[in-house]
Amino acid sequence: MGKIIKALAITVLASLLVFASIGCAAATLSSIKASPSTISLAANATQQLTITASYSKGATKTVTATSTYKSSNEKIATVTTGGLVKGIAPGSATVAVSYKEGTVTKTITVPVTVK
Repeated sequence: MGKIIKALAITVLASLLVFASIGCAAATLSSIKASPSTISLAANATQQLTITASYSKGATKTVTATSTYKSSNEKIATVTTGGLVKGIAPGSATVAVSYKEGTVTKTITVPVTVK
């Protein structure tokens, strides 16, 4: 019985090593997407961005809370650390959104028009 268990354990271990070497590499970050992709709002109005990360193996994940945000013109529109955009005065600006995972960083811009 002991030889059978030992042989089974060796077989399982060998299978795991083969599996690990031929195709269980981690999915890597491919892109990020903002929703909405453009914002139009009145002064003093707000719009929440939702950021979704896409991966090389087809998976997606919401990363709104862990993304970073920067307005190109805070006299026109501001953005919080959680992705809430607020119109300040009429004009146009962009919000740069970045998400980093491991050594990969993806950045997009969201156009903002304040009426």
